[in-house]
Amino acid sequence: MSLENVTPYIQQYGYWLVFFILFCGIVGIPAPEETFLLFIGILCAKHQLSYSISTGAAIIGVLVGMLTAYWIGKKVGLPFVHKYGRYVKITPERWDRVDKKFRKHGTKSLIVGFYLPGLRQLNPYIAGACRYPFYYYLFLSIIGSGLWVTIFITLGYFLGDQIDIAYIGLIAALLLVFVFVKWVKDKKAV
Repeated sequence: MSLENVTPYIQQYGYWLVFFILFCGIVGIPAPEETFLLFIGILCAKHQLSYSISTGAAIIGVLVGMLTAYWIGKKVGLPFVHKYGRYVKITPERWDRVDKKFRKHGTKSLIVGFYLPGLRQLNPYIAGACRYPFYYYLFLSIIGSGLWVTIFITLGYFLGDQIDIAYIGLIAALLLVFVFVKWVKDKKAV
């Protein structure tokens, strides 16, 4: 299903769909968040959606997703890791390292993590499981989601007529490959 085929659904369900897709993407249900945000920006430029309401709905969807995932991580995360972690090679020692690194680099991870698919979905669960301070987490989530959503919707708004959606998908795929290769190289260096 291409994004052009989604347009009638967006017109029918409007801002609720924007909210729902961004919520799903954050909690880990596969959704093409960046491409979708760019597409929303294109629809805003064509006056099919309101820029401010779309941006607000997207930010709220992301925040509700971040808070939901944080809560799940806080309530279920640590017991889950202790019970099932060994099946995915998460030993107590590894978890302690993750906890220490997240406490040290959590601010950067929560802000920059929005721009890295995968990390964006893991961050709130890890923050909850690590018992990251809630109000600081909320503050960083508001800043990070606001920047991320606004940048991508604005790019779609101003560049939408000049960029083919297929190229956006290609760029996103190349970025994913780059991040994965860097991650593998960094992991081998350790």
